[in-house]
Amino acid sequence: MQIADFVKGYQAKSDEELIQLAAAPDQLTAEARIALHGELSRRQINTAEDSPVSQGDRDSNDAAQVAVSQRLQQGERQGAGDFVAETLRTYHADFWLYFKIAAPAVVVSTFAIITSRHEVREILRHLPRGVELLAHHFLEIGLINYTAWFVSWMAFSFMFGATCIAVDEKAAGFTPSAWHSWLNVRERLGSFLRVSLLLLVLVVFAEAVSMLLGAGVFWALHQWKVHPTGFLITVVSYGLVGPALLIVSRFFLAVPAVVLDDCRVWQAMLRSAELTRGKWLVLAALLAKSLIGGYIAGMCPFWLASVVRISVPLPSWFPWILTIASIIGVTVVEPTMFIGFALLYLKTAASDSASSKALASQLA
Repeated sequence: MQIADFVKGYQAKSDEELIQLAAAPDQLTAEARIALHGELSRRQINTAEDSPVSQGDRDSNDAAQVAVSQRLQQGERQGAGDFVAETLRTYHADFWLYFKIAAPAVVVSTFAIITSRHEVREILRHLPRGVELLAHHFLEIGLINYTAWFVSWMAFSFMFGATCIAVDEKAAGFTPSAWHSWLNVRERLGSFLRVSLLLLVLVVFAEAVSMLLGAGVFWALHQWKVHPTGFLITVVSYGLVGPALLIVSRFFLAVPAVVLDDCRVWQAMLRSAELTRGKWLVLAALLAKSLIGGYIAGMCPFWLASVVRISVPLPSWFPWILTIASIIGVTVVEPTMFIGFALLYLKTAASDSASSKALASQLA
C-alpha cells in the first residue's frame, strides 16, 4: 500500500483508534507510521510517539531497528525459527481471512489439474498408431499439462498478491477482507502479471536445469553399474529440485514489491534479491512447510481411502468427497508460505529503510 492509501484509511478512523495505533508503532510499516503521524498532526492530537519533540526518539528507534536487523542476521538460525513462529501466529490470528483468500486459488488450480488429467487420459485411450501421430499427440499432452500448470501458477500468484495486501493492511491497523484484497491486486495488474510470468520462467528454467543434472547423476550411476531404486530416484530428484527452487525463491519478494510499493518489474526483482540476502533458512523453512505440507495435505484423503478396506461398493460421487477433502487440506496449509513472504518483505523493507535513514543521518 502507498502512503496515500494509508492516509485515506486513517482519515476514516476515530481519534481513539488513531491513538491506539500510535501506542504500538512497532506493529506499523514505515509508510503507515508516516501517514499516521500526518493524520495525528492534522487533528492536533499529541502523543509521546508522534509529538514534534520526539524526532530524536524516532532517530534512536531507527538506529535500534538497524542494530536489531544486524543481530538477526548474525543469529540467522534462531531468527528463522522465531520468524516462522511469528508467521504461524499471524496466520492463526486471522485464520478465516487467509482461508477465504486461499480457497479460490486452490479450487481453480485443482480443477485445472483434474481437467488436464482427464484430457490426457482421453488422448491416451484413443492413441493411434504411427510415429508421426504419436509425436503429435505427445506434444498435445505436453501442452495440456503445461496449460494446467500455468493456470495453477497464476491462481496462486493472485493469492500471493491478495495475501500481501491483507498482511499489509493488518499491519497498518485496518481490517482487511478477502474480497477487497483480491480486488486490490487489479490496481497494479500489468506489473503484477509481468512479474508473475517472469517468476514462472525462472521456476521452469530452474526445474529444467535440475532435470539435466538429474539425468547426469543417473548416467553416472549407470556407468558405475548402480541400479537406481524408486527411493534413490526420489531422493535425487528432490535433492536437485529443492535447492533450485530455494535459489529462485530469493526473487519471490518481487510480488509484494510490485503490489505494495508499485515497483517496476526489474526494480522489484533486484529489491527482492537484496532483501533476501542471508535469509536462506527462512526461505527454506517457508518453502518446505508449504510445499511438503501442501503435498501431504492434498494426498492424505486419497492415502487414507487406499488403506481402508470397505466391503460395500462406494457411490460414484465418492471420489469427489476425497477431492473436496484434499482442497480443504491444501487451503489450510498453503497460506503459511505466502504470509511468511509478505511478512519478510514488510520487515526487511522497513529495516532497509531504517538503515538508509541511519546512514543519511551519519553523512549529514
